[in-house]
Amino acid sequence: MLTLNRRLTGVVLGSLLALGTAAAVPAAAQTSAAPTKARAAACGIAVNEAHINGRWNALGGAGGWLGCPRSYTRDVYLNGVYAGKRQYFDYGNVTWSPRQGRNMVVAAWEDGGYAYFNWSTTSPYSYDRFLVRYTSAADPNGTQREVGGGTSGRVRVVQRTTGAYTFRVEGCDVGVFGHTCRQGWTLSASTPS
Repeated sequence: MLTLNRRLTGVVLGSLLALGTAAAVPAAAQTSAAPTKARAAACGIAVNEAHINGRWNALGGAGGWLGCPRSYTRDVYLNGVYAGKRQYFDYGNVTWSPRQGRNMVVAAWEDGGYAYFNWSTTSPYSYDRFLVRYTSAADPNGTQREVGGGTSGRVRVVQRTTGAYTFRVEGCDVGVFGHTCRQGWTLSASTPS
C-alpha cells in the first residue's frame, strides 16, 4: 500500500511539476515531530542532523519520498576540507551544503520512473536563476538545466537508466555580461540505484 501511495503521490507531484505549478508535499505526508521520532525509531537508524532531519520530515519521514535511513549521518569533505553532511535513505539521499546558505539542503530520490531533486532555502542569498547539473550512466558527461530563481526549487528527470542520478545546483544572478554565481555548486545528492 505504501508503494501505491508513493506512486500516486508521485504522479500528482510529477503532473504539477510538468505544468510548472508549485507542488507541495501532500498534507498527509506532513507530520508532527512525535510521530516522526516513532517512525525513525522503527527504521532502526536515527536522523540526527537537524537540517537533514528537517528535510526528511518535510518529505514525509519514513513513510514519505525517502523512506527509512540506510546509514548514519556522515561528514562530507571536499579537497580534505569539511563541507557538510549527508545521509542515505531507501530511495535517495539528503545532503546539507552550508556553503550555499546556512540552511541549504539538497535531496534526491526516485519514484515511478523519475529522478527527483529539490533544494531548500539559500537564505540569506536569493538568485535570479538556478543551474542544475545531473549525471547518470545514460548521460555520463552530464546535462545542465537552467530553472527559475528565488531561494529554493526542484526538478525531475525521466530515468533513462537503472543507475543512480547525481545532482548539484548553483544559484546565479543574471547581468548584462552573463551569469554571476558567487556561492558555487552545492554538494551532490543522488538517487540510490
